[in-house]
Amino acid sequence: MQIFLWIINAFCMAYGVYFAATCLLGLFRKKKPESPAPGRSRRRIAAVIAARNEDAVIGELVSSLMKQNYPKELFDVYVVPNNCTDNTERVAREAGARILICDGPVRSKGDALKSAFSQLTQMENVYDAYCIFDADNLVDPMFFQAVSDARDQGYQIAQGYRDSKNPYASWVSGSMSVFYWFMSRFYNASRSALGMSCALNGTGFMVSDELIRKMGWNTITLTEDLEFSAQCALNNTKIGWMPKARVYDEQPVTLRSSLTQRRRWSSGSLQCFRHYAKALFAHRSLHAFDMAILFTGMLLNLFGLASGLATAYLLIRAVVADPQLIPGLLVVGTVGLVACILGFSLFAALVYALERKLCARALPAIVLSSLFMLTWMIINLCCFVTKAPKWNAIKHTGDATLPQ
Repeated sequence: MQIFLWIINAFCMAYGVYFAATCLLGLFRKKKPESPAPGRSRRRIAAVIAARNEDAVIGELVSSLMKQNYPKELFDVYVVPNNCTDNTERVAREAGARILICDGPVRSKGDALKSAFSQLTQMENVYDAYCIFDADNLVDPMFFQAVSDARDQGYQIAQGYRDSKNPYASWVSGSMSVFYWFMSRFYNASRSALGMSCALNGTGFMVSDELIRKMGWNTITLTEDLEFSAQCALNNTKIGWMPKARVYDEQPVTLRSSLTQRRRWSSGSLQCFRHYAKALFAHRSLHAFDMAILFTGMLLNLFGLASGLATAYLLIRAVVADPQLIPGLLVVGTVGLVACILGFSLFAALVYALERKLCARALPAIVLSSLFMLTWMIINLCCFVTKAPKWNAIKHTGDATLPQ
């Protein structure tokens, strides 16, 4: 039993050391700014938004895109309504978007994007880059210029900075905001500073027409962003980082909506692990290895549960043999629990501070950050014993505005 525990804990420690090292080393490494090529170009850009029953928010997104600080003749906005029973298409048209009708059944966002790309690549006016957004987003006015600069720097695909529209709406939206700020600031920015490949975060990313024509868009999992990231790693295509391309995402406000969303993500991550982990480890490249490590994170929950059960078994045996151990074990357990809660809270406060959004309204998310992470671990464990859920839209309110 002790050997079993040692092996599991060694694996978890190795994973943690690798993850922490890549985040921290990149965080403190000063990366030389990448300047656009001489004679700054302006690329032709198409914004692509898959939308299902999003008439409450789609108009605001399209309006924010139409107000880009970028030549209007060089970009178009396309909305891809799918399985809608509301006025998404009408609202999008009135806001200035063009409509792409899906040419097949849509079971996920990936299916809608595949249909959109098949139509866009057949048009006479070829675009240099496609920017993918979710219907509830708001987009910084300099997003398209940052995309054009990234293309000038040679990137075929790049992820923008995913920010939050409503970090103070509830402790749930605040906790989700911390997660995305972490992914932008600690994960993608750090990997970019180290010369590694970033990972797509679902929205606010760019992919070139050339790459779409070369690879296509063929995703089958519930997390099309992570799946396409894996496909890029296997194709030796580095995902760049666009810190000035900022997109503001509406986070779920209720725990129930958040659980639904995160269950889909976790199930999709597990699907990606099953489909791509073996090939990624066998590919023998840093980008592929790093992506495989990201997918392997799903296994940590299983190993953590196994380690916890094995430890509990050993402790029960020890207590039965010597009941006088109980007070000491209670003290150690209480101290460990408090330290864990404080650790999560301090980290959440740090992320809020780095984003310059630390204030009294952030307190609920900071205090309850450990509870949020506990629910995520439970979700991950459930994904190993339940069927993957069907794609369901998360209801959005559209009551937030673009930060000044």
